[in-house]
Amino acid sequence: MKFSKTYLILTFGMVLWGMYPILTHKIVLNLDPLFLVSVSMLIASVPFIIQLILKKEYKQLFSQKILRALVPVALFTAAGQAFLFAGTKLTSGINTGLLLQVEPVYSLILGTIFLGEMVGGGQIGATLIMVAGAMTIVYKKGGVNLNFGDLLILLSPLMFQISHAIGKKILNKGAKIGLVLAGRHLYGGIMLIIFAFITNKSIISLFNINNIKTASYLGLYLSLLAFLWYSSIKKIPVSVASSFLPLTALVSLLGSVFFLKETISVQQYIGFFLIAGGIIWQTHLPIHRISSNK
Repeated sequence: MKFSKTYLILTFGMVLWGMYPILTHKIVLNLDPLFLVSVSMLIASVPFIIQLILKKEYKQLFSQKILRALVPVALFTAAGQAFLFAGTKLTSGINTGLLLQVEPVYSLILGTIFLGEMVGGGQIGATLIMVAGAMTIVYKKGGVNLNFGDLLILLSPLMFQISHAIGKKILNKGAKIGLVLAGRHLYGGIMLIIFAFITNKSIISLFNINNIKTASYLGLYLSLLAFLWYSSIKKIPVSVASSFLPLTALVSLLGSVFFLKETISVQQYIGFFLIAGGIIWQTHLPIHRISSNK
């Protein structure tokens, strides 16, 4: 299959992304979300900045042309991360897993409007099957009662998808992945740090060795996630890559079983087979664009 390597990288990234909400949910219960997200984003930029320095390309990161292109990517990424970190502290893990599954829907819309990606009936069908599988896994009796945290979680994937759409355009123009990711996290982290100090000046007290160490681990994890994601969307449309996002619900479920010793129900097994079926269908679909110049 032509895109088998890309799909393998994408699937691995989705597995790691599925663990990300579990890590953030556990950590933010004991640490300020704004501190955590701002420092982790700054740390996430370090591997890519080092890469640029070794290749003697670091000056590009501060050029006016690149800066204008990367600031919107950084802004929407920072907003998405902030909404996720703040929202997961205010809502349950189940609600987080369910509401994050709206991202492929955002992707289909934004990919068509901004990137000229042609969305066929097969792709829509495969995406809906995976979303249905994810919802089957995380749905509990009584439904979902939206609170402020839920609303923030709903906004998070929208911000991410806008960032991905802009980032994809930059990649299509020939920008290197390392440059985009260095700017994405560096400028996003700076924005969040400034916002954190403006809204809560006492946040400086959180800058100790233990807290920075925790944020650094999460930041390096985030840098790996970002690299795998951008390596995928450089080769395939954002809407196709995003249709794999419901796989994260399955991974989050298995992570909960491993860390919380929960058992898997028949309902959750059904969700697994729906997600697996959607992925198999998606990987056998042809990829089209409205225009190669988009």
